[in-house]
Amino acid sequence: MLSSQNSQLAMGGSDRLRFAAGFFFFLLILTIAAFASGRLHFGLDVPTSLRDTARMAFVPSGLLQTWAMLVNPFYSPAVRLQTECGHHVIAEGPYRFVRHPGYLPMFVAVPARAIAPGSWIALIPAARFLATIAKRARIRARIQDEFLLQNLAGYQPSATKIRGGLSPKIPVE
Repeated sequence: MLSSQNSQLAMGGSDRLRFAAGFFFFLLILTIAAFASGRLHFGLDVPTSLRDTARMAFVPSGLLQTWAMLVNPFYSPAVRLQTECGHHVIAEGPYRFVRHPGYLPMFVAVPARAIAPGSWIALIPAARFLATIAKRARIRARIQDEFLLQNLAGYQPSATKIRGGLSPKIPVE
């Protein structure tokens, strides 16, 4: 359980390691995609329509990430209350559909970034990158939810209303 005394959870050792591994795989995606499609002409069998789709998916994912950051002045990599800034529940923008909208764009952008240049081989580090961060994203979202449920007034009704944690959930009636 998280207490209100622990109002900030810094990046721990395993978080730092996952962040470093994720960053490494992200750079590897870019490097492999660039060399495979530009210099080596290896893996250029990705159909143009799929490459165009990947490019089109990359843009909205970046816009969604930016939208989440612009709408939420409390957006932070650390799980903490920003009481000095009047921290409150954000229910506008992408937060109307998902409680943690910062993660979803990454899961779209990474494979799109690998395919857009035309390299199937760049999907290998992209898949590894996503595997590295997927588990941590679920854990962090759960930690954030638990912390905010305990420490942020008004979060419980919002969390009940917005069922999607990492991705939007469509209510089944």
